[in-house]
Formats: sequence, structure tokens, C-alpha cells
Amino acid sequence: MRTPSVILLAVTFAACSGVPGTFDKSNLKPSLFPDYTDVTAPSNIAPLNFIIQEEGDRFITVLENGRKSITVTGKQVRIKDRQWKGLKKDGKIDVSVYKKTGSQWTAMQPFSITLEDDIDPFISYRQIMPSVDSYQDLSIIQRSLESFRSKVVYSNSMVQDLGNGQCINCHHYRNYSTDNMQFHVRQYLGGTVMVIDGNLRKVNLKTDSTISAGVYPAWHPTHDYIAYSTNMTYQSVHTVDPNRIEVVDLESDLILYNIKDNAVSVIENDPDRFECFPAWSPDGRMLYYVSARYETPFDDDRMDRIFADCRSIKYNLYCKPFDPDTRTWGKSVLLFDAASAGKSVTLPRVSPDGRWLIFALGEYGVFHIWHRDSDLWMMDLADGSIRPLDEINSPEVESYHSWSSNGKWIIFSTRREDGAYTRLYLSHLEADGHFSKPFALPQKKPGFNRNYMYSFNIPEFMKEPVHITPRKFASFIEAAPASPVRYEPKLQK
Repeated sequence: MRTPSVILLAVTFAACSGVPGTFDKSNLKPSLFPDYTDVTAPSNIAPLNFIIQEEGDRFITVLENGRKSITVTGKQVRIKDRQWKGLKKDGKIDVSVYKKTGSQWTAMQPFSITLEDDIDPFISYRQIMPSVDSYQDLSIIQRSLESFRSKVVYSNSMVQDLGNGQCINCHHYRNYSTDNMQFHVRQYLGGTVMVIDGNLRKVNLKTDSTISAGVYPAWHPTHDYIAYSTNMTYQSVHTVDPNRIEVVDLESDLILYNIKDNAVSVIENDPDRFECFPAWSPDGRMLYYVSARYETPFDDDRMDRIFADCRSIKYNLYCKPFDPDTRTWGKSVLLFDAASAGKSVTLPRVSPDGRWLIFALGEYGVFHIWHRDSDLWMMDLADGSIRPLDEINSPEVESYHSWSSNGKWIIFSTRREDGAYTRLYLSHLEADGHFSKPFALPQKKPGFNRNYMYSFNIPEFMKEPVHITPRKFASFIEAAPASPVRYEPKLQK
């Protein structure tokens, strides 16, 4: 609870219409939703609209940049695009909030919004109800970061047949370009849907020598390969545990899909290990992934044992050298022994300059989106040092994250607002390797996150929108069977 502190001042604002002439001055900043006080935002971001969460009868907000000034009345501060473009030209916006209680006006402590470094103009994410079994209404959505415009990339409601439904997930792009992208369609008319240089392809990545089709993808940055983990995952519902859901692997390996040859080969498939979540270095010569050792027979009781032991299954961070020209692999190297510290690592993502690696760290397991203890950590690949991103983390879940193409921004999923719905937040990488105060993805209606009953996850940056229409995706999925792929042995150095 904040303790009010005010100083009586007599001030006249002749230049700002509607601003009171005399008021008390508080040394507290206003409480806002979303909290945009003193944030650093991209110079091409949409307006940062907010709600004033102060008690009062009237409110006036003044936004100015030294040359231009706008005044907004009321608790909801919604800024027109034209006004926002004029305000952000100088790279800094000063904001003053005044509230009136009874006959007395009070000026809250001013704050600033700093604007620097452009961000990729688009993101896409999976929109899903936060339920354990409701996937009948799933969509991949693309959103302009420079405005509030959004549209469906593909929705599983477009292709259904009575009781036959689809689960769609894991959209991914090659080098932030939508001319080469993929997403998975599970169950009805299933397959991995790919766009290869603008052309559609649907493949079944499961072979007799692999445990499943490809699941979690990583598109090679320079060659025509995609690394996948292959996973046999199951989930259970906790009755009293605050984490609610437990998702575990019964098996998981790593495979490489050769796009030109339509062939898959094994990267890692130790039967006593779970290998998951591949991610390439920017030059494509190193593959990062996570792996946990767990030895148990492949019998009818395997699932029960894994669920019973799930808190003891802890994943470490590895890297594996790769020669993209010869498709040969070196030996895996342990980068971070999280298990020895009683922790478990997942979702490694490398910055575009190859300097930083961010991952999610929790107490156990690999599906941290359900684990309230999950935080984001960062490794300096120059010296191997790691640290928690305390400037970003919250008491709730921080999980999936992606780097912008210029390496100046990250977007990440978090449940900090209410503990139930996954929302998207942005943060700026500063010169010293720390991040600025995170802030919520801006919305046209600032109360949007409190009223929208869907979660947003798997945020990915895009340099351009997806050019194929949802209807074309749907027609292709309905018409084209998933083509089989050829299996070929792994090449080892």
C-alpha cells in the first residue's frame, strides 16, 4: 500500500488547456494499467494507451515532448495515431497526470516514456483458451506492432468435421521472413504445413525410425534444414498443486529435416535421455538444446513412473557443433549443469549477434509455461557466466521468449497480471547487457488484457506479414495429404 505524500504548490499552466492552475503536488507516480511509467519502448511502437488506477473524481493527462503537447481527460488515456506520431518524434515523451478529489486537484509525480531502436513491425502468437482440454478454438494470430491491427494466419475452426478437430501449434519462420515458415496441424488432416519460398507443402515427419513427427522447430539460418525435437508428451491435472497442470515427455529425441531432399536424420536419440527444444546459433554452426537423463523401462508402467518422478527430472543445457555443408555433427558439450543446482532449464534462444542466450529456469521438467517458479535467465556466451533476469522476472510464470531481428528487444510470455492468462511483454536490451523495465504489448483499449479470455503464447517476431490467406491455408490442408519423408542415417564427424 502506498502512503500518500503531498506538497502544496500554486502553479499556473497557461499553455495547457484544461490543466488546473492551482494544485497539490504528490511525490508518488500514478498507478497505471498497463504500467507504462518510465519505460523504454520501440520508436515505431503503437500508442501506449493506459488506464489511471487512482481514486478521484476527475483526471487530466498531459503528454508533451518539448514541442508538442496533447491533453486527455478521464481515466482512460487513449492516444490517436496522428498525435502519437507527433509526440514520439523527439525520442522522449513526458507525462503528467492530475486528479481531482472533491474541490482539490493533485499533480502526481511526472514520468517519461523513452523511445529508441525500432522493432520488427509484426509478431505472431498462438491464441488459446487456458484450459486443459479445450483446443477446438485455436488460432495463430499476426499483429502489427506499429498499430493495433491483427488478423488470423490460420484457425483450426476453419477445417473441422463433426467430432474431428485439430490442434495447431509451433509456428516458426526462417530469419523472421514469412516466405519460409511452418506450423503443425495435429489430428484431423494432420501434418506439418510449410511455406518454402512462398510455396505450400504438407509433410508427415514421422518415420519408422523416429518416435514421432517433428514437434518443436528451429529453422536453420543459412541452409535448407529444420531441426526438430520429436516428443511423446502427456499431461495430467494436479488437484492441489498450484502449478495446476503437469506436462511430461515419455520420449523425446532430436531430428534434422533436409528440406531439399525431403529426408530426416537423427541428431540425438539416447533412449535414457529426453532431448528437447533445439535452437541454432546465428551462423548455423551450433545447435543448442536441453536434455535430461531418466532411465526406466519402456513398458506399460512407464507413464505412471514418469509422472510420479516428474519433480526429479531436471534438464541441462547443451550445445552440439554442426557443419551445414557436410551435414556432420560433433560431440555434444554440457553448457549449464542446472540439475546439479537442483534446477531445470528449457527454451534456449540465442541473440542475433550470438552474444547472449536466454532460457527459462524452473525447479523441474521442461514445460515451464505451467510452472509458477519459472523465470528467465541469461548466459553470456563470451564467458559462460549466467544470471537471473531480475529486472524482467515476476512472482508468476515467465516462459516462452524471442529475440527481435536487430537483437535490441525481446518479447516474452508471462502470467504476472493475474496468474491465469498468458500475456505478452516487451523489454529493451541496454548497452550493459541488462534489460529495461518490461511493459505489456500495447492495446487500442487499455483494459483489453483484463477482459479477453484467451491466452497468448509462442510469440515470434516477423519482418513482414504472412502473405498466404487463411482460406488458402485451409483449402490446402483439406486437399493435400501429408507427404511421407525419407529416413537417412546421421552423419558423425
